[in-house]
Amino acid sequence: MSDTLRLLLALLELGPPLKDLLGDKWPAYGDELQDLAGRAGKGEDPARLRQSLDLLLVRLLAEAQATELVEHVMEDMAAPVTETVTRRGRITPLVVPDIVQPTTDEATGVVTIPVFYGTDRDRGDDTPAHYFGGARGTPSFGVAEVSVPTRGRDLGELTSPSWWRLEFSADPEKHVILKTVGVLGRDAFVTSLKDSLAGADLHDVLIFVHGYNVTFEDAARRAGQLAVDLKFAGRTLLYSWASAADTKKYTVDESTIDWSRDHFEAFLQLALGEIGAGKVHVIAHSMGNRAVINTLERVTSWQLPAGAAKLGQIIFAAPDIDRDRFVQLAAKFKGCAARVTLYASSRDVALLASKFVHGYPRAGEAGEALTIVDGVDTIDASLVDTSLVGLRHSYFGEKRSILNDMFNLIVQQLAPDQRFDLQAAGDALRKYWSYRA
Repeated sequence: MSDTLRLLLALLELGPPLKDLLGDKWPAYGDELQDLAGRAGKGEDPARLRQSLDLLLVRLLAEAQATELVEHVMEDMAAPVTETVTRRGRITPLVVPDIVQPTTDEATGVVTIPVFYGTDRDRGDDTPAHYFGGARGTPSFGVAEVSVPTRGRDLGELTSPSWWRLEFSADPEKHVILKTVGVLGRDAFVTSLKDSLAGADLHDVLIFVHGYNVTFEDAARRAGQLAVDLKFAGRTLLYSWASAADTKKYTVDESTIDWSRDHFEAFLQLALGEIGAGKVHVIAHSMGNRAVINTLERVTSWQLPAGAAKLGQIIFAAPDIDRDRFVQLAAKFKGCAARVTLYASSRDVALLASKFVHGYPRAGEAGEALTIVDGVDTIDASLVDTSLVGLRHSYFGEKRSILNDMFNLIVQQLAPDQRFDLQAAGDALRKYWSYRA
């Protein structure tokens, strides 16, 4: 009998005492154990079965009531440490990441980027596209491998297969692809990221926080595309909160982004204090801005270690947050970063819909609702697209002019008055920036 099957049987025998210990939490665990037993009975691939079992063990060991009992069973089993939990709440890699440095295929021009991620999504299946789902889970870490073509793809394009082009499978030379998802325990994640950063040309990191209605796959793909198009020479990080990725679940995502704030705060503290970074830059999009701005409110109270990184560029891209609340919080985090920039537009249909729902302007709107506050460089991006259908909500990562401006901001460290594409607007009391016509 395999070690995996023996461990599964041992956990099934623990059912009654675990039910008593976990109470209302037990049904979910019980259902998962039954599912694993059914998969084992059908002869599922042992490696995949063991991977699912290890993830279940991680969650059980995180339940204080069950920890001692489960640890005792594992000790009796003498389970191999290469594929199971090695200490409470930590695991060795279940899928060992193959990439920790960017690589370029000179023949095809395809760049492969390691995206170091943190997420509080639940576990999905074993395919990269569905490795993490849209429900809430426990915080986990790892490295996603994203390939980005640099030939035949316009700057900002997040290319995918298209049925009307008769493209039925992903082509690395045409499409931005999430190739693999590797899982790491927290300590292994920090070590891997620290080592990778030490070998980088630039010892800065860029954290991307996605918005509403976004899957883990698309968030990772966007992070990789941004890294390539911004020519960012440091390391790229992603914080993927548990968006339901469903247009009908806007209010669900609103609740979840608030729930995720503490998890993002811990992730940002890790990036600042534990990986040897010089500067930490953040690009937050849409609803993801809520986790970022509510975290920045508390930055001054943090006790970071000596030699911790500094916050560099903070970019609020099309922030879907109440404008008045943004103004309140901006006064609290003023001066926490080298520069804070807000991109807004009067043509962003998604934000106009959000205002319709909430009854108050959003911080990412322009026009009469344009948010101008001391300590934040506000850029009106309304002119970057003159189409009749309005500006796509993801314009920050798609429009060449915006990407060029973010390159000048993050890589060149230029102030607005030093960036050629921008011109001053407003007056002395309400100064902002817009794109040249």
